[in-house]
Amino acid sequence: MTVKQAITFHLFSFVAFILCLVSCEKDTTQPVGEDWIDVNTKVYFTDSITVKSTTFKFDSIILSDASRLLIGAYTDSVFGISKSKSYVQLSNSVYTIDRDAVYDSVALILKYDNYFYSDTIPIQKFNVYRVTEKIKYDGDSDAFYNTTNFNFDTNPLASKSFKAYPKKEDSLHLSLNHTFGKSIFDDIKNNDINDSEAFLYKYKGLLIEADPNNTAILGFTNSSFLRIYYSIKDEVDSDGYEFDIPFNATNSFNNISSDVRGTYFEALTNQDTYLPSYNSNNSSYIQAGTGIATRIEIPYLEKINDIPGTGTIINANLKLSIKQNSSTKNLFTKDSLNLYICNKNGDVISGLTDAEGETVYGRIETINTEYNIITYSIPLKDFLDLKLSSVNDDNLFLAIYSQNYDKSLERYILNGEKASDDLKLKLELTYAIYDK
Repeated sequence: MTVKQAITFHLFSFVAFILCLVSCEKDTTQPVGEDWIDVNTKVYFTDSITVKSTTFKFDSIILSDASRLLIGAYTDSVFGISKSKSYVQLSNSVYTIDRDAVYDSVALILKYDNYFYSDTIPIQKFNVYRVTEKIKYDGDSDAFYNTTNFNFDTNPLASKSFKAYPKKEDSLHLSLNHTFGKSIFDDIKNNDINDSEAFLYKYKGLLIEADPNNTAILGFTNSSFLRIYYSIKDEVDSDGYEFDIPFNATNSFNNISSDVRGTYFEALTNQDTYLPSYNSNNSSYIQAGTGIATRIEIPYLEKINDIPGTGTIINANLKLSIKQNSSTKNLFTKDSLNLYICNKNGDVISGLTDAEGETVYGRIETINTEYNIITYSIPLKDFLDLKLSSVNDDNLFLAIYSQNYDKSLERYILNGEKASDDLKLKLELTYAIYDK
């Protein structure tokens, strides 16, 4: 490495000490301060510390209280078939209808929230089913997960093929089965159902599911609703009447899954199973919604204690880049990544925070449009300090996951540690040694 001099600071390469020193002696680091002025200080820089990346998959992730309904499917040559369907519970508050009212029709109004992922140009298809099981948390759980399912009638209330315009139109209109709508209308009009408990006993909810051959995931607001249209007998001047049955956002959620047969992820059968990047095209992977995440291991960090003298980490940044041409207009990536501290079993211990308790994110550092390269930088000083101070430092790993993992399906293909020099995963670390 290049040697630099600046006043009392000297910058050296220290790759050798990471690989060769084997002492288990603990670091007694001190913060950088004014007393450095009168000491002989050496500052080392390296970008050659061993870093290992693997891919793993969370057994399940919480998707309760969905602020966005995700419905759709798309096929990816790397990730297989990714799918999202929505279970929604109805929350009716109308229990009085005019005695002369006459039922007309019923429709599901799904309001676009402008989100989409993958290709919306081809024709999409949705099916709507009647849920036959009470939508509620399972057992002692207080949440819905991406793996949660409920029984439903396999005869669809609606099947619609359509062109999706999530940026141009405000909603998608799906006409439902006439018998289903009239049943709700008659039960309320005849006072057979007159409160929410009785309503939910009979009408437990809806499942909205995409055809697996669809090409896009579409986002809808949880302020979508069921609308019943009717008229009043003998009224000639009226354009008709309607009443809306909104969704209960608390008991509505997305079930997100993927068919990974024939992909690298087929082997990820348990959360503590890991796919090394060198066994998966020198890449690690992330996919929101399905639980696929990247784990970072820094196995020899403690050897930093073998440098004689009192030392401290001044700065540390993990650099990782998106695989060239894997981030596209339809399969886009976000400008930041979520970071978690996890153990060797993939269990999340906490989110990554800095010394002030603020959440740390991985953020885009550079975008090379000519070669379609996106590089993220993750500040790791506080994480490395934690590892060096922990008695279980070998059981602390960094998990990288997508932002909005509970309401999106973005996927990331990241270069691993054995990629070419300008793209590979690396840790840039600056370490100071000083003696009084």
